[in-house]
Amino acid sequence: MQLNKIWPITAITIREGIRNRAMQGILFIAALLCAVYLIIIPLFAFDTGKVAVDLSFASITLAGLAIVIFLGIALMVRDIHQRSVCMILSRPIDRPTYVIGKFCGVGLTVLFAIVIIGGMGVLATALGIKFIPEISAPRNFSWGFLFLTFLYRYLSFLILMASAFLFTVLTTNEYLSMLFTISIYIIGNSLETIVNVLQAGEFFQASATYLGVMKFLTWILPNLSAFDLKVYLGYGLDLSWHHLAWTGVYGLVYIAVLLYLTIIIFNRKELR
Repeated sequence: MQLNKIWPITAITIREGIRNRAMQGILFIAALLCAVYLIIIPLFAFDTGKVAVDLSFASITLAGLAIVIFLGIALMVRDIHQRSVCMILSRPIDRPTYVIGKFCGVGLTVLFAIVIIGGMGVLATALGIKFIPEISAPRNFSWGFLFLTFLYRYLSFLILMASAFLFTVLTTNEYLSMLFTISIYIIGNSLETIVNVLQAGEFFQASATYLGVMKFLTWILPNLSAFDLKVYLGYGLDLSWHHLAWTGVYGLVYIAVLLYLTIIIFNRKELR
């Protein structure tokens, strides 16, 4: 892999992403939602701080998912179908460099969107707390924990994007890649809860084999719910640094494995 040639591909991808009309539409809708929060939040009788956190991260999730699914996959598929990737690879640039550069480009585009939308959400909440009596700050609010919540949400988007790249290289079909990526997002946010319910056995008595298969899937599929810290932020709950550290390591290792598999498959793929 040619490290000195990753940045040019990354920069081109960032420019393509920012200029894309889909990106502009996503940012506009997210900004509109942040403005609507000031109207919605006072309607709740209690825990307005928790409601503000939930609504702010809902807009971030919406924007991040839309960029990964509709922009990241589209850019990769377009390069393959329009043979742009062949032009890039005809130069002294190898395939791993192209994949990593493209991933970094889309990842920085997602980061750009999260920073803008997150800043809008924080600003809207701060203005609401100052000028609207019904809105209160989250309990035990901490700017450091707010930053960690943003960071771990971003890490979950990187895992989803690495999954999207893998599906795109496998299928080279935009709609199949979107379908698989959305499925990974839904499963990743619900599988741990399902396993916990099955283990409790209060609503459904699962067989040992079925429970074993579900536990095995938790080791294969990404546990995206582990990166959702907004409940701790909204209620002011404590979270151990040991848990945060292992969750971060898990996310980085999972991304590395997905990118490695993507590079292996892309190296063996015949491009015409």
